[in-house]
Amino acid sequence: MNQEKSITNEENQEKKEILQPKNDVVFKALFTRGKESITKALIEDILKIKIHKLDLDKSKDLLNDNKKDKNGRLDLRAVLNDNIECDIEIQLSTHDKVLERFLYYWSKIYASNLEIGDKYDKLRQTISIIIIDDEIKQFSEIKKAYTKWQIREEEYRNIILTSYFQICIIELPKAIKEYEKNKNDEVLQWMKFLDNPEDMEVEKIMEENQDIKEAKEELEKISQDKRLRIMAIRADLERRDYEQCLYEARRDGKAEGIKVGRAEGVQNEKKEIAIKMLQEKMDIKVITKVTGLTEEEIKKLSMEE
Repeated sequence: MNQEKSITNEENQEKKEILQPKNDVVFKALFTRGKESITKALIEDILKIKIHKLDLDKSKDLLNDNKKDKNGRLDLRAVLNDNIECDIEIQLSTHDKVLERFLYYWSKIYASNLEIGDKYDKLRQTISIIIIDDEIKQFSEIKKAYTKWQIREEEYRNIILTSYFQICIIELPKAIKEYEKNKNDEVLQWMKFLDNPEDMEVEKIMEENQDIKEAKEELEKISQDKRLRIMAIRADLERRDYEQCLYEARRDGKAEGIKVGRAEGVQNEKKEIAIKMLQEKMDIKVITKVTGLTEEEIKKLSMEE
């Protein structure tokens, strides 16, 4: 009996599997609550600038469980060198109006520094960095993964309207392909890490790239946080629900088909998430809160496992 208890305790003390940094909850936790040097290195490599001062916006509590917050707004906000607004976010999928969305959120950040009655000199250069785990259909003719967008004069293309506007977009699938041809590119190395931190190639990268090595160590550390794991699972569930809804809508094209298909898909996804949480030895009441399943349904799943 004591031997069985000892084995159980050892199993509970085992390290949890590493969380995926592509999950927006995990991404923000890693680069906002982790070592500041990691975030600084990522931004410097992407923007190719030297950051002397980095002020991270930690005003939003990642784990505040605020139901009113939109899931897609788990971005990373920072002020660089006292005069550059920088916003980084990771998106797992695209849609027809994704570029308009990027522009809209850039404008919100740009305007946020100006209060009623303020002069325009309060405005600052604003850079949005978007890492998207999908290929944008409007960029189908662009082969490179990393594109930088500014406003330029049609004929005099070397002249930009203002340095205050800049949107940087990195398409993760293209970056993974591009990495095979340019393994020394630091931006592509970061994308390889974000795509799959447990890839053997990432181990090789870490031998030369100390920043990514530290990021991997920090990721392993925060992956043991029980509350963060719950938040990550919930974010994954919400994303899958949304994608299921879109899939059913495209497949059936009828309101009734969408409704039935979505309900069935959502229920199956909830059960998958519940099983994962049971494997993590999480409390049934917590699983009920996250998935919306009843205690009876969860107990039944635990017996089937």
